[in-house]
Amino acid sequence: LIRRWRQESLLYDFSFVSAVNPYLTSVVSMVTLLHSVPGQEAESTEGNFLSAEDAEECSALSDSLSRLRSPSVMEVREKGSEKLKEELAKAQRELLLKDEECERLSKVRDQLGQELEELTASLFQEAHKMVREANVKQANAEKQLKEALGKIDVLQAEVQALKTLVLSSPTSPLGDLPSAGAGGKTPFRKGHSRNKSTSSAIMGTQPDPSATQPIVRECREVDSQLFSDFKAWKEEPTLDRGCCFLERVYREDIYPCLTFSKSELGSAILEAVEQNTLSVEPVGFQPLPVVKASAVECGGPNGRRAELVTKCALSGQTKTCKHRIKFGDSSNYYYVSPYCRYRITAVCNFFTYIRYIHQGLVKQQDAEQIFWEVMQLRREMSFAKLGYYKDQL
Repeated sequence: LIRRWRQESLLYDFSFVSAVNPYLTSVVSMVTLLHSVPGQEAESTEGNFLSAEDAEECSALSDSLSRLRSPSVMEVREKGSEKLKEELAKAQRELLLKDEECERLSKVRDQLGQELEELTASLFQEAHKMVREANVKQANAEKQLKEALGKIDVLQAEVQALKTLVLSSPTSPLGDLPSAGAGGKTPFRKGHSRNKSTSSAIMGTQPDPSATQPIVRECREVDSQLFSDFKAWKEEPTLDRGCCFLERVYREDIYPCLTFSKSELGSAILEAVEQNTLSVEPVGFQPLPVVKASAVECGGPNGRRAELVTKCALSGQTKTCKHRIKFGDSSNYYYVSPYCRYRITAVCNFFTYIRYIHQGLVKQQDAEQIFWEVMQLRREMSFAKLGYYKDQL
């Protein structure tokens, strides 16, 4: 029984030692074989016992194995526990780092969310502010526009009233005299007044010429044919000289007004007026340099002051040229006399007004009123072509 117990303990020790130290495996196997010999088992079964030397050897071997077994197990357990503790501490440190990283990312997320909310709120406030300012500016602009339109209407009405007053005023200076009041009484005047009967007795029986002179007033009447042509042109305004109304104006006023001795230059002036590229500017009064021969052909100053007598480029006569003209962006100037300049400006005024009508800038609805404005401009052209002009002093 003791031998069997020893064999079982040896087998157990062998399994443990083989797991702990492979070098001791061979020793344990030899001992196990010695204990498991069949002759020896027979002896044990027959009641024989081992010798004293074998018993001592077996006991010494079992003691050595027990000594080898006990500290090895403890070392393995201690090493295993230490390794597990190290891994646990490492996992705890990693978990702590991850917790700190999560906390930091949460703070960053909260900060970004707060900044986004503040930015959104500021953007909405700025947008509302811009919309409010735009509405205020629009309201102010509409108010100013209404005031400007009202002022324009008032100014147009005043201009129209002044034109009507000027056109309806009589040409005779007697129209400015005060008329008699009610009851045939003349108004009281301050100062000394001479008795007409006494003065006529002193001067003789000659009658006063102003008493027999009739009062003349300016009258006008619409030419039905010309007015019908004008209304047809006003319905579809055009600057083509081939239409019926403008063809008559060209024939009766424009062509005679721009007919000069220098016919080529007159044609060029008419074309520039139609294209709105003609420039008329006053000549300065500073000393001017001597010009070349080409400038003399165009008419120009004679090397002295501009208000002196020079040659007119249109009439070819020596006149006092206070103005000069040029075509578009050309650098050539043509000096013209006051009479020729007035004829050119009369035609330019006519074209300016009909351009306003063509562009829809004339807001008057009364066709007859616009017709008389055009007739007034034609009248100025007629006076200019007959030799009447206004000179600036």
